[in-house]
Amino acid sequence: MSDLQARVAPINRLARRLAAAMGVSWFLGVAWIVLYYVDPTLPILMDLGNWNLLAGFGLFLLGVAFALALLVTLIVRSARRH
Repeated sequence: MSDLQARVAPINRLARRLAAAMGVSWFLGVAWIVLYYVDPTLPILMDLGNWNLLAGFGLFLLGVAFALALLVTLIVRSARRH
């Protein structure tokens, strides 16, 4: 393994993990909001009331934060290759 591959390999793993976390956060955020609108009488959802929207959008925004971290990681990776 060359020196460049040794430096870039951890960043590739981090990028994959960030992408997975981003997708999961977006999915959970949308699923939370959809569940709230489909059946607001579920035990946890009923207790939160309209705060469910904040929880769903919070998860979605967490996914946006992961996307920004992924973007920075990819920029750093491309800078190290040159």
